[in-house]
Amino acid sequence: MPVEALTILIGANASGKSNAVDGMEILSGLVTNREIGDILDGVRGYETGARGKGTGIRGGSRGAPRYNNSSFQLGCTFDCDSYYLDYEVRIRVKPHIWLENESLYKRTSNTDSRGDLVYKTEPADENSGNVYVTYNNRRRGRNPQVICLRNYSVLSQIPGRFPSDTPAEKDLRDMFEVISGILRNILILNPVPQLMRDYVHSSKVKILPTGENLSAVVAELISSQDVKRTILTYLQDYPEEQITDIHAINTPTGDVMLTFTEEIGKGSRPIDIRGMSDGTLRFLTILTALVGEKAGSTVIIEEVDNGLHPSRANKLVVALRELGKKRNLDLIVTTHNPAILNALSADDIPGVVVCYRDAADGSSRFVSWVDLPDYPELMARGGIGDIISQGFIAPEPAFHRKKQMLEWAKRRLDR
Repeated sequence: MPVEALTILIGANASGKSNAVDGMEILSGLVTNREIGDILDGVRGYETGARGKGTGIRGGSRGAPRYNNSSFQLGCTFDCDSYYLDYEVRIRVKPHIWLENESLYKRTSNTDSRGDLVYKTEPADENSGNVYVTYNNRRRGRNPQVICLRNYSVLSQIPGRFPSDTPAEKDLRDMFEVISGILRNILILNPVPQLMRDYVHSSKVKILPTGENLSAVVAELISSQDVKRTILTYLQDYPEEQITDIHAINTPTGDVMLTFTEEIGKGSRPIDIRGMSDGTLRFLTILTALVGEKAGSTVIIEEVDNGLHPSRANKLVVALRELGKKRNLDLIVTTHNPAILNALSADDIPGVVVCYRDAADGSSRFVSWVDLPDYPELMARGGIGDIISQGFIAPEPAFHRKKQMLEWAKRRLDR
């Protein structure tokens, strides 16, 4: 799946958009010191998983593999400016949830087919809870090995199990820091407005995926007048009545609740967070993530248009584009809303990614909008939202026609 600074995933229901988000959630968890089973299935009573407390991923570990398979594989490429890192992991879910294999390779060019080994697991005994990991120490002779636990990713065990005596081993730790910094700073946002309408302790200043601690996070952010002005700039005209100010109500026990000032005609009135609309609270949660997450982070928002009135689509797209660029965020959103897609500028279109199911094997495929075989003809029909509304669902038939044409041309040349 190609990723841009602003990536907009589109596709029919059950095309695989949420599966892609699940994959990124798992990758984010593998860099932590959590067991693989906890990443997939969650931990009761503990805040894990992007979609709620202790929930893990959709369907849990047994729902992760395709069909009746016992394992599944994930991979990603990290662009580290002067080099690329290719990470792959295969996880078995039955009879045990543990690591089947894992590897990391380093390339100096994005066009290289295979880079230099950083580390890889060796085939393990079927019933062993340990796995041997071979790593490249850049010395002559046989590469050394370390023993790792199979119920954790190798990646998460680098700080504690790999030595750091040689330059190569120190480089491996530096690579871990790079990967860790990228994967740890992934926020998968799924705002739930009904969870936001209450007091929350002021110490909970790291935005949760559901946004339930919105009051505490915003109260902390608006202590900076510059940040407060930024939030108000994008928020003030979003609801029907203009919002001119945000305040925090604090209790003696350390709880906090947001209150807003709405301008009505020539006057104004206060309204607390309990009286705000679902759409406004969702938009405020998105703004909070955009201005509050660490610069360089990745923010993923499923159904970004949920609760959005079509007339506000342009405001949302502008906020995503401008704040994402200003704070060097990678933004990945899913949407079905034609108004959102029609609000995209020409510069946004390379980030539109079509997700569809392969007609032969049912697997999900991802293709950039600009790489579609019928791209010129499609764009002649109007905005992307208009094209989707006209019934464009998947590019599979176009790819099939292109393949047939290439095969025909090859047969002609072979004659």
